[in-house]
Amino acid sequence: MSTIKPQTGFLAFFDILGYKQIIMNNDIHKTAQLVSDTLVNIPTTIINNVRAIEQNAIDGPDSEQSAWKSTLAKIDWLIFSDSILVSLPFDPQASLIELLQAYAAFVTVCATLLNKTFEAGFPLRGAISVGEFFIEERTFAGKPIINAYRTAQELEFSGCILDDDANNFISQLRKEVVQKGLSNLLTMLDQTTILYMVPQKDDTSDRRRTINWVSLALPGFSKIEGNVRDHVTTSFLKHNKIAVPQVQGKINNTEMFVRHVLTNLKIQPWSI
Repeated sequence: MSTIKPQTGFLAFFDILGYKQIIMNNDIHKTAQLVSDTLVNIPTTIINNVRAIEQNAIDGPDSEQSAWKSTLAKIDWLIFSDSILVSLPFDPQASLIELLQAYAAFVTVCATLLNKTFEAGFPLRGAISVGEFFIEERTFAGKPIINAYRTAQELEFSGCILDDDANNFISQLRKEVVQKGLSNLLTMLDQTTILYMVPQKDDTSDRRRTINWVSLALPGFSKIEGNVRDHVTTSFLKHNKIAVPQVQGKINNTEMFVRHVLTNLKIQPWSI
């Protein structure tokens, strides 16, 4: 028997809001087509979009662009039913720049996933954690997987937050970035996440570092323009979903988050 080798890295768990309604309110042929067109193809679509960043945001020699491609190639996807597991292993002893490049790749992939699925009528909620985990085909285990799942289940809007472990990890990297005056990397950190009072199931709000899936200037990123309320409502109602009372709250909360990002986060270019 081969020895199980856990990895250290970033781990994100997402689930689709309203997935049960999609199953119940559409025939099996339409549901199968929706899943095939969106969920099955989304990993390849997203990686291709994010890979294109190298042409616009990586100011450096070919070796740096190659490192970006190599990092993206390590991102693993596991899609089962209404859940999506995304992971990226990294060397915890790597340099600050290497760790930040891993984070930049992972967070832009997660932001693009949230953006693309929202546009397609599959709003997601999720959480990112960091630590040791094991994934082998469709078998997985590890504290960050459990933490990301539990954290995501408490959210009452379409979005993704960093759990305590991921937030502490990124906060430490941010301190080092500030100390070393790495302005481009600081811009990346401040563009990809925003602090927000996140609504939770127990009717409380918690100030958390939240992924900006609304307004990043990335290739293939769908900008939210025009009537924000209509845009958000359309995503939640696509595919014959119904805005029952518990869904209406998520619509309101998501709209407020989108407006907060559009109002308070001025997008600036950044490089790896």
